[in-house]
Amino acid sequence: MAGVLQSCNLAPKEEETPTVKADTINQINFFLETSASMGGYLSGGTAFKDIVSEFANKLSQIEPVRKPLAIYTISQEAQPYEGGVDRFVTSLATVPLANARSSELHSIFKQVGEKARNGNVAILVSDCILSFPDEDIKKNPQINVTDASSVLKNEINRQFAMLSKDTINATVYAYSSAFNGTYYDYQNKKQKLNGEQRPFYIWIIGKQRVLNLFNQKLQASLTTKPDKQLSFGGGSTITDYNLFFTLNRQGENWNADGQRITNLKGVRADRPAEFSIGLNLSGLPSYAQTEAYLTKNLTVMAGNAGVKLLTIQPKDKVDAKATEKLKTNESRMLSESTHILTFKVTQLFENQTPVTVKLPVRYDTWYLDQSTMDDRTAAGREGKTFALQHLMNGVRDAYETGSGSDKSFINLTITLEQ
Repeated sequence: MAGVLQSCNLAPKEEETPTVKADTINQINFFLETSASMGGYLSGGTAFKDIVSEFANKLSQIEPVRKPLAIYTISQEAQPYEGGVDRFVTSLATVPLANARSSELHSIFKQVGEKARNGNVAILVSDCILSFPDEDIKKNPQINVTDASSVLKNEINRQFAMLSKDTINATVYAYSSAFNGTYYDYQNKKQKLNGEQRPFYIWIIGKQRVLNLFNQKLQASLTTKPDKQLSFGGGSTITDYNLFFTLNRQGENWNADGQRITNLKGVRADRPAEFSIGLNLSGLPSYAQTEAYLTKNLTVMAGNAGVKLLTIQPKDKVDAKATEKLKTNESRMLSESTHILTFKVTQLFENQTPVTVKLPVRYDTWYLDQSTMDDRTAAGREGKTFALQHLMNGVRDAYETGSGSDKSFINLTITLEQ
């Protein structure tokens, strides 16, 4: 076997940064609910028409997407909309699209969810009012109040549980718009509204990696940002990180070795060690990536050792001067990270101390304030959607498998050694 000779005078070749191929979306499927309850959003000059038009236009421009944007209207069964984006946008202003029978949301979500498979993204625009069919309400006018928390919630849960099993996640954007037309309360009684502000929602559903890519591209392009936002799912718990040797380093002699910090014998309060790790949080819901959420919810446990989380920085806020000193390998590690966490060690009592860093799953609950169980008066429905809490809780439960309190977005272990 021939040997390989290498001159000891040659510096080792620097590691090249790998090229990461971006995920490609197969197709974007856009659904507009057209039951009669949606008609008031399409009458007159409304924010709804502006926002839906912008969505349709921006969706047609997102790249890379293999197939053209597919548009559907839906109340009972989804109907392909022929004519493309330009005609659809014009129809929002000139054609009474929302004139179909009342719809059942669990049936709609089933059809929309089927279009979110195989690298596709499915989007639904709806007022998201949970309701039994007309004939059931005629028999029992209180059925929407008495059975929304059981029957309707569980129907929604069933649809999203099937999606969750296939790692298909969901993001919901909440908006508000003037409503000019007939509003149907939970007893199906008609009320004429003239400019009353009503919430509506845009759901985005797709496989985890495809959905993350899509949301990033969409949010960067939107002029009108949502009033509220919530993501369901998020994939597997993050357990990997990059441990830096140079970045934000303080203290002498310690070494970085994989997932361990070694040679910390001399550490003490007046001679601390500081080190940083890099995390890629791009797979988390967008709200869970914010500095505010991380600062409030990230926990660090190190027994009786003196370990403190000093800073949480999005990568773009890291001091440029600090990055100039990085070797090629650490520059690559930084490029792979979205956030940098810096820790301070002031005392160690054991030869080996595990430090656990956790970010528990906490879903935002803004929807509770936006839900009502009596929408028969303007005061009762102001800025609220009937039974929204039961819809959202049904979806949330589908993604909270096992004990919700034990689920974590992040669960890391860093070993400190003297």
